[in-house]
Amino acid sequence: MQPIIDAKDLVHEYSRRDEEGNVTGINRALDGVSLQVKEGDFIAVLGANGSGKSTFAKHLNALLTPTEGTLYVGGMECGDHTKDLDIRKTVGMVFQNPDNQIISNVVEEDVGFGPENIGVPTDEIWKRMEEALKNVGMYAYRKNSPNKLSGGQKQRVAIAGILAMKPKCIILDESTAMLDPGGRKAVIDTISRINREEKITVIVITHYMEEVTGADYVYVMDSGKVVMEGSPREIFARSRELEEHRLAVPEAVKVAMLLREKGISLPEDILDQRELVDALEKLWI
Repeated sequence: MQPIIDAKDLVHEYSRRDEEGNVTGINRALDGVSLQVKEGDFIAVLGANGSGKSTFAKHLNALLTPTEGTLYVGGMECGDHTKDLDIRKTVGMVFQNPDNQIISNVVEEDVGFGPENIGVPTDEIWKRMEEALKNVGMYAYRKNSPNKLSGGQKQRVAIAGILAMKPKCIILDESTAMLDPGGRKAVIDTISRINREEKITVIVITHYMEEVTGADYVYVMDSGKVVMEGSPREIFARSRELEEHRLAVPEAVKVAMLLREKGISLPEDILDQRELVDALEKLWI
């Protein structure tokens, strides 16, 4: 089966300019990124600020054009601008700040905006709106103003707006960065369920390690390169290496790492607090 995302030696460069606008050099935001995503996968792309992960995300939605290398989305080559609209129908993007994505004064109108703009018939728009809002647990708020919703609720409305366009893939580009821990968990739980039940491909771009534990596969980026890849357990087992790439591992993973360094025999692939407690209990039974 052809991957829905296929990047090979992807490079993105942009000009560095001084205050007068003169070009002073070239920055390479992506430096030879190669990866594949199968349809239906839940993929996480981890990286600290400046790692290149958000630049990569913008290529997947044809918001940026590769400088070198190739990128195919749903079999369409990014860089062929005649395919931009089709690529954006295939891949929906949820951005960091939902206020930049919500444009209507009523929730249901906002969710229907995207389908209307791609020519979906009116009856089908209302059907999609209802289905999408129910899918993210926001149907009861359909008549509300988005301005009166919490940050997490707004982000779920933004996800509903993307779902209503029926994409094959949804990208969350640091979409929980402005939320509190409860809001982050609600959004990730929602998108994880959609991935499982609707078989929609999900790519989460994040620096929060807790958000990747349910992913099928994880890529870690630094300085525009993919520097680590593997399952969440394989990645978390390399805690010291993650810290070298400026990523803060979850507290449970860090405690397990420190205990192992003190000679306590614990598994190297502990993911969360529950697994840490279970492992410690087994030592004392």
